[in-house]
Amino acid sequence: MSATADTPSAPRLKANAIGPWGLAALVIGVTSPAIGLFATWGPIEATTGPVAPLVFLAALIITLPTVLSYASLNRHAPSAGAVATWLWTTVGPTTGLIAGLVMLTYFLMISISVPLLFALFFHDLVGWMGLEVPDMVTLVAGLVLHSMLIGWICARGAEVSIRTTIRLMLIETTVVLALSATILWVKAGQPAGINLGPFDPAHATQGGAGFWRAIILGMLAFSGFDVIATAAEEARAPRENVPRVLLLAIIGIAVFWAVNSWALTLSTPMGKIDAYNAAGLTAISPVARAYWGGGNLIVIATAFTGLTAIYIAAVQGASRIIFSLARHGLLPAVLARLEGERRVPRVAVLFVVATCAGLGLISLAILRNGLDSFVWWASALVFFGALTFAAVNVANLLYFRRICPEQFTLVRNLLVPVAGIFLNLYLLYAAFFLALWSAPFRTGRSVVVICLALLALLLLAVTAVRVFRRGRLSGSAPIGVHPG
Repeated sequence: MSATADTPSAPRLKANAIGPWGLAALVIGVTSPAIGLFATWGPIEATTGPVAPLVFLAALIITLPTVLSYASLNRHAPSAGAVATWLWTTVGPTTGLIAGLVMLTYFLMISISVPLLFALFFHDLVGWMGLEVPDMVTLVAGLVLHSMLIGWICARGAEVSIRTTIRLMLIETTVVLALSATILWVKAGQPAGINLGPFDPAHATQGGAGFWRAIILGMLAFSGFDVIATAAEEARAPRENVPRVLLLAIIGIAVFWAVNSWALTLSTPMGKIDAYNAAGLTAISPVARAYWGGGNLIVIATAFTGLTAIYIAAVQGASRIIFSLARHGLLPAVLARLEGERRVPRVAVLFVVATCAGLGLISLAILRNGLDSFVWWASALVFFGALTFAAVNVANLLYFRRICPEQFTLVRNLLVPVAGIFLNLYLLYAAFFLALWSAPFRTGRSVVVICLALLALLLLAVTAVRVFRRGRLSGSAPIGVHPG
């Protein structure tokens, strides 16, 4: 059996490579100040009505207990294996491996959705240039070019990836604030142009079912924040920095989205938003054109920078999970190979990028629509994200009862995780099974069916390991926990 993470011969990622600002860049980069709005604002409006700020705030409420559970566990036992390690330690290796594969699927789906959205903005750029190119050609070209760029950046190591993410994050934040300020300046000169209607639940014109479908998109905006946990082995002082950065970054980005989605909601009548979505186009480019004229190219460019930051962070997270499982002998050993002075898991990185590009191209070939392809993967990743979040809350509940009961507190390790488990399971019931099952098969029921089938395959794979390779489930977790 290959060396586990605890043995001296096991390969280790480079320690102290990511400081507090780098950790913040991972969280904010993967959620993205710009793309959290650009990707979801239009579909949210079309799904539930002009109440996008409420959707973002509701998604924060659902997410916050899980954020607190992540903070508690990282404060005591930071681990790049995250929920896989915590459940391996508290429940057992089989449960830990299932959690690890679900978490990996979640990060892979984030990574798949990003180049699809990049391809949509690449299509906008080609249109802005006045080039007459078939839609599908521009979508495929955008997806492939973006994946090649990300593979090159991430293969150079965590430090290079983080520096790139910080620069891109600052650019996109500035552009979003400038566009919102322009909208509010114009609306201030119109009668009742500025109002608080987007915060009024009565404006949710599609009822409860529509609001819960929109919550899926709101949760999509938060998806990937837990990439910070996978950076524990490379972080500087992870017990102090990871929990603090995580909590501040999530609350800050939620407020940012609520305020700026309020401005965007005031900018354009609902009828136009519906028309853009029906045509399979992003709504943000026409809005920017209406307020900035030819300056909407800035928004397209910002979408490119924001999506690049998300893709970098998502590939960073997925490749580290793959590395940790391969290092433990649960995936092919070649995926645990480290290269260069920066100790980069280059094979794992390239595997993630190739997988994302391939599955993105398959979805375009089947659905023949860029926006539908993005929405399909976005809905699917929320399913595996909600399962991961529920598992983290279970880990919080059990870890401080079984491993370190002397540090157990009623609020932090009982009430918070119970709330997190309830909210995420209810999200699965109301937003996934009820709302998506009642939606058209193309982007609704097909998501439910395929996600359940994929979950069954993951359970079958773990069962096969347990039956035929039981030795792989012995010993410590894929990346060891070192109680503080």
